[in-house]
Amino acid sequence: MNTKPNILLVDDDELYLYIMEKTIHQLSKELVVSTFTDGEQAVEYISKCTEEKVELPEVIFLDINMPFLDGWGFLNEFKKLKPKIISNINIYMVSSSMRDSDVIRASNFEELTGYVVKPVDKVQLAEIFKKIYQENW
Repeated sequence: MNTKPNILLVDDDELYLYIMEKTIHQLSKELVVSTFTDGEQAVEYISKCTEEKVELPEVIFLDINMPFLDGWGFLNEFKKLKPKIISNINIYMVSSSMRDSDVIRASNFEELTGYVVKPVDKVQLAEIFKKIYQENW
């Protein structure tokens, strides 16, 4: 396990995960990327990090539609873990859905930093990283 994960990608599309990881590394070789193919794995990972006092990711890119535990389920579980989390985690819901109902539902989660429609390109990622890492970007 990495001692300092920076970016967490949670999506059941392995090709998408591969492309996102490559795109992130084109922007910065400094960022460490961890990937999970369902929300349940990601919740277990974050829970383990909080228990073991391992640094949590600064950014999570979270898909809505996944098997086992979808993005909404992840957010509900994340809420339960939040009292144990002292660092700020920026969670971006990433989806191919532009349905108003999904955007409105996402806006009801204070844990979410933003809603991004797939495909996410290098320019969008750079803007997100500039907001989060500011002068260090």
